[in-house]
Amino acid sequence: MLPRGFPRTHLVAHRGLATKYPENSLPALEQAAAVGARIIEFDIQLSSDHVPMVIHDADLRRTTGRVGAVGAFSAAELGRVGCGYAERFADEFESLKICSLDQIVAVMAQIQRSYLLAEIKDESIARFGLQTCMEAVLTALAPVRARTVLISFSQAAVRYAQNAGWPVGWCLDAHDSAAREFATTLGPELLLTDQRALTSADDLWPGVWKWASWEVLDPRRALELMSFGLDYVETMGCDDLLANAELARAMS
Repeated sequence: MLPRGFPRTHLVAHRGLATKYPENSLPALEQAAAVGARIIEFDIQLSSDHVPMVIHDADLRRTTGRVGAVGAFSAAELGRVGCGYAERFADEFESLKICSLDQIVAVMAQIQRSYLLAEIKDESIARFGLQTCMEAVLTALAPVRARTVLISFSQAAVRYAQNAGWPVGWCLDAHDSAAREFATTLGPELLLTDQRALTSADDLWPGVWKWASWEVLDPRRALELMSFGLDYVETMGCDDLLANAELARAMS
């Protein structure tokens, strides 16, 4: 089951309010909640000393400008790396540093209306092994367990979390018959897919799950997806979509 009180339909702040703030940064997540996003998604990679860190890519270059893999640096080293995404934001956020999952959880635990989609990335699972990753991540998420869904592209990761009693979401890397077969076997709370895979209501397979899709910035596309029966629309621009009156009515 989804966490108690989980919105029946809503926007998901994809990596926080990532059109206005560096993705997966603490301000991006806090500001997503501040503008009214009820569901906030973020990504997790492990450091070399097996500390969960909140960052999307396995490589540092795109968002930090540094060279090297996240998993090659300790948590202390990563905590000194700027995550201001200079390619997009110049020096506006140059003081921001990569946060550990513990730091994010400590803040999000205080934002009672927000629910979390915590994505463990399969690059870390490949590098450090399933059990090492899942034990570290689930332990760090324990303070917000009642409001968190663990999601991943990794079938093994979602099975691990499901067996540990967590609500789970499986992210599809292919919208095909093999994925549908695994989803039916798994029975996750959420299925998440690229919005480009959705052309009609027929693409939303019936099952015990609810559907979410990424990445949507156009309110007209969000409305179209909801007309297909999509439950959750992932967007990096939750402020702009929440300001759309027609979309707000559809979600309510």
